[in-house]
Amino acid sequence: MSMTHAADGDARMPLRKEKQQYVGMLYCLPYVVVFLMGTILPILYALYLSFFKERMVGGSRFVGLKNFVRAVSDAKLWESFGRVSLYFLIQVPLMLALALLAALILDSGRIRHIAIPRMLLFLPYAVPGVIAALMWGYIYGQRNGLIGQFFQMFGAQAPNLLSADAMLFSISNIARWCFMGYNMLIFYASLRVIPGELYESARIDGASEFRIA
Repeated sequence: MSMTHAADGDARMPLRKEKQQYVGMLYCLPYVVVFLMGTILPILYALYLSFFKERMVGGSRFVGLKNFVRAVSDAKLWESFGRVSLYFLIQVPLMLALALLAALILDSGRIRHIAIPRMLLFLPYAVPGVIAALMWGYIYGQRNGLIGQFFQMFGAQAPNLLSADAMLFSISNIARWCFMGYNMLIFYASLRVIPGELYESARIDGASEFRIA
């Protein structure tokens, strides 16, 4: 009798696993639909439109790869590519380094009530983009902005941080302010997973704080 029940249980296991797989796929279905409708289909539609040229009269006309050839031969494209590359090579490593440093300081255990500085570091990431744009527009203002008023106190002229020459620096500073707290939380969560016994063993062995970090 017991062997019969065991056989029935073994027969039900594949059906139960198959049912769980279907349930998991059903839960993932809304995300897949939104991802297809909001990301994949717009990309494919934009790729389709890139093979046509819109005209004021006569509608669109198929031009093949002419739009791509024109874009590649434009000097402004490569200038923009150089600016984006410079932004990536400088901004991203600097932001990650600052985020890692903040996470190490919070994880060191030398700061009391770490919930407050952790919240303050993450707060910029939660600020809506429109509010952040208005705030930084006021800060960067050359005449009536916060930086402009600071320079006026000393009778000096404030730099125009909204000019074309300084725009890359200004945007990098805003991105660093916004996303450093988010990356800090990722580093901090990873550091908290490490067992405390490993830190104690390293200190007993005479390792410095730099090597422990």
